[in-house]
Amino acid sequence: MTWFTALLAAVSLGLGLLHLVRLATARRDGRPAVGEASHAAMGFGMAAMFSPLGDPLPAAAWIAVFGLSAAWFAASVLRTGLETDDAGHHVVCGIAMLFMLGIGLQTEASGAGGHAHHGGATGPGAWASVVAIGLAGYFAWHVMRCGDRFAAAHRSRTAVLATAGGPAEQEPHSAHPAHSVHSAGCAAHAPAIEGTRLAVLRTPQAAAVAHLVMASAMAVMLLTMI
Repeated sequence: MTWFTALLAAVSLGLGLLHLVRLATARRDGRPAVGEASHAAMGFGMAAMFSPLGDPLPAAAWIAVFGLSAAWFAASVLRTGLETDDAGHHVVCGIAMLFMLGIGLQTEASGAGGHAHHGGATGPGAWASVVAIGLAGYFAWHVMRCGDRFAAAHRSRTAVLATAGGPAEQEPHSAHPAHSVHSAGCAAHAPAIEGTRLAVLRTPQAAAVAHLVMASAMAVMLLTMI
């Protein structure tokens, strides 16, 4: 299955690069940069995990990145609630990445020491599988959520274009009025500026597809741990 993991690594790397582009344009589009940075880190972290060539960074670096991300968004949840910028989703993402990093380190340590795993039904293997299944179920739900948001973004854009008479009359920051700060998890808040080279990457539809693919890859990664 090396070819499959290599494909997932390439896809994850592409997602990380896409979110770097969106990060660079976040301020002018009215999107919070921290959310895009978190998704970029997720893409690169997943690429490193999937890569058949190995992870170029030490595990401690990734633990620091995702630990800080989870803590940042957890603090945001405590301050403003779950609806703001999908902070709750970022918390789950950070926890999921830390969980997989922890299991990976445990596996490496067991292999290095030459000890086979004999946790039994109630040992680490059992609880790890339960947690992995629960997280995979969450990301499967998030895939459907992103599909719904993609459809909503498409309907919003179609309605605005029909009302405005076409892209030429579209205002830079009024193409997707239905998408506010609260829809950041799968669809960006503000539209891209029509006519620019990177416009398609800055649209809510592009964000929805990117998050859908990332959630699917996370579900696959978690299910392989069972």
